[in-house]
Formats: sequence, structure tokens, C-alpha cells
Amino acid sequence: MTRRISTREQLKLDLDTMLPGDRARFEAAVAAEAERRAYYWRFRLVAIETVMMAGLVLIAGLLVSLPTKMVVRAALTVGVACFASGLLLIWLSSVTSQLMIRWRGRRQAR
Repeated sequence: MTRRISTREQLKLDLDTMLPGDRARFEAAVAAEAERRAYYWRFRLVAIETVMMAGLVLIAGLLVSLPTKMVVRAALTVGVACFASGLLLIWLSSVTSQLMIRWRGRRQAR
């Protein structure tokens, strides 16, 4: 992932002088980009965790001289379970976040 070089002029943004419609669109675009990046990083963390857990099971099983076929099967099982649980947690956090947003919206409308 490459970083773009930014200048001071690019970073200057006076939100107070923007029209309300422009400001709302700008904030919505920023929020959408932040959410997209958050999902990317969550998925990346789940993938790293999956590889680490499967690797630990593989190394530990080989170090205690268990049969290779059994160790590989156990490492794959742990990797799949870890990946599935990580994706489930990402999905559940998204659903919970959406429910909280709806609940807050109803509460503020009263």
C-alpha cells in the first residue's frame, strides 16, 4: 500500500465556509471511505490471526513428534475455524452497529 505525498495546501479545508449540502455530501463520503477501510483492516487482522493460529498448531504438533497427517489436519481445522469465527465477529459487529444507529435515530426522533 503506497502513501501519497500531501502538501499543506491539500490539507487546508474550511468546513465552516462550505454550503450545508456540500458539507453533508463531504461528510458522507468521508464516513463511507472510513467504513470501507475499517472493513479492510478487520479482514486483514482476521487473516493474520488465522495464519498465526494454524502455524502455531502446526509447529507445536511437529515439535512433539505427532504424525504429520494428523498435525496438518488439525492445523487446517484450527485455521478454518479461526477464519470463520473472525468473519462472524466482523459481521456481528456490523449488524450491531447498524442496530445501534437505528435505535439512536428512533430515540432522537422522539
